[in-house]
Amino acid sequence: MRKFFTTILLSLFVLSLPSVAMTEKEVRDFLALDSKVPVSYLFFLQRYPDSPFKKTVKEMFVDSIVQNGKYSDFADVGFDGIDDFFKLELARIYKKRGLESDAKRLYLDVFSKSNNYDEQIFIDNAGDLSYLTDNKTIIASKVWFAIKRRNFDVARFYLSFLPRDNRFYLYFKGIILYRTGNRKEAIECFKRSSVPEALFFRLLLERNPFGRVEILRELIHSDARRSFKVSGARIVLNRLLVSNLPLFKLALESVKELDGNLYREYLAKYYVNTGQFEKALRLLDRMNVPFAKGLSEAIKMTVFGKQVSPAGDDFYSFILTGKLPRVQFREPSVSMIKDEGLRYIIRKKKYFLLDFVDFSRFSPFDLAVSCYLAGRFRDGIRFASKALPGASPEEKAVLYTILYPAPSIFGNDVVSLSIARQESLFDPGAFSRSGAIGYMQIMPATGKHIASVMGDSFTVANLFDSKINISYGTFYIKKLIKQFGSFPMAAAAYNAGPGRIRRLLNLYGGINSDGEFVLFVDTFLPLDETRNYVKKVVSNCFYYSKRFGKKGSVCRVR
Repeated sequence: MRKFFTTILLSLFVLSLPSVAMTEKEVRDFLALDSKVPVSYLFFLQRYPDSPFKKTVKEMFVDSIVQNGKYSDFADVGFDGIDDFFKLELARIYKKRGLESDAKRLYLDVFSKSNNYDEQIFIDNAGDLSYLTDNKTIIASKVWFAIKRRNFDVARFYLSFLPRDNRFYLYFKGIILYRTGNRKEAIECFKRSSVPEALFFRLLLERNPFGRVEILRELIHSDARRSFKVSGARIVLNRLLVSNLPLFKLALESVKELDGNLYREYLAKYYVNTGQFEKALRLLDRMNVPFAKGLSEAIKMTVFGKQVSPAGDDFYSFILTGKLPRVQFREPSVSMIKDEGLRYIIRKKKYFLLDFVDFSRFSPFDLAVSCYLAGRFRDGIRFASKALPGASPEEKAVLYTILYPAPSIFGNDVVSLSIARQESLFDPGAFSRSGAIGYMQIMPATGKHIASVMGDSFTVANLFDSKINISYGTFYIKKLIKQFGSFPMAAAAYNAGPGRIRRLLNLYGGINSDGEFVLFVDTFLPLDETRNYVKKVVSNCFYYSKRFGKKGSVCRVR
């Protein structure tokens, strides 16, 4: 009887597993493909029609046709979803086969979605560019693509294709001028623009606080997108909160009709900064959001001396009580991967193959474990976050290890791990739009300063060396801890700059407890990015402390 039930249970377990997306043989057959024999890709697609490698094999097939010049071997197997680079190669194949309209369709598709391949598209279409540049909607999009990537020369180039009376001409010109430091000319462009979002940029450029409030009112009542209105309101309210409380109250009344929750959030901050703590508590207790509950607990503890016990594993619970998260950690292993093909890739250490599979075909848990074991921590964290909600307790222990990885190069240093997780998600090649580099996202100017203090010679290339990057970042954050007295305050300085945080502290006064730190961060710090950054980094610190069996005292102010 026991054997019978065991068999039934095993059968149910097998049925509960996701179907295998990829077999070991499939992986080996993929590795055996011959780029000199284009038809080999067709045989693979025929043998494995639903392979996670399908998109990659189609791309490799297109590339092999172009590289070998064997256009007679081409077969249209359906190329929806292939990457833009290969769409351009496919367009060249179509041209070679006399299918000009199909080629133009692909060129236009790639041209309309990004600026990445424009040079090649122009070369391939020399003498026949009008079908690309005459569509002003596409040209306007390309100006915006360039602005977002801070390629202002490219933005100016495409702006020249827009007629002066185009609705977006003055708006885009204003943004380019603003981003390149031409403030006065930018203001004139935004004033003349009919695009309602131009009001947001006028608000950014306005130096007079009264003028800023008037522009905010105009923005709120305009047809601008809601995200611009909310961002504008936050910018104005954040600035006035630390500089002009009467004018802040006036601006706040304008926000009331825009967003009730935003209004109540900043009204609570106003009450705290004017010492009206009872009013703040009554307002916060009516707001069902984590920010309100956490700030309420901080006020009760700091102002009224009450004992508090925030529920849950979050920033407020960690810093106000010092309690570590109630989670377990378990090291992932290859045997935990259910998919046969993924298991083979990781066991054989052929990690590069992860770049060629369709991730949507696998379970988030399998992908999280695979990416973690392959050292692809950014992807591992992403998939572990997806897998966590429906995971079993045993799986959660594995997923928390993946969510809070500890590459050996960090030497289990809780402080530097907490910073690196937020800065780069442990991507050693991370390079931000502002120019920050590596694991610890160090700006070249900061790196040069650190090197001089440490007595090192410096070149920007040093920051791409992982060991140097981590040593500089660790040195810098620990220097900031000495300057500001605690890791939470140092984390704020690491993100916003020590000079800015020092000036804010001079206005606010000293911070002598964890409750005071919460009040400072939630009600006085006028930088949304830094506020969110600090909360995440401090939470990281508590999770890493739990992982390494430490008390977590370094994660708090006192």
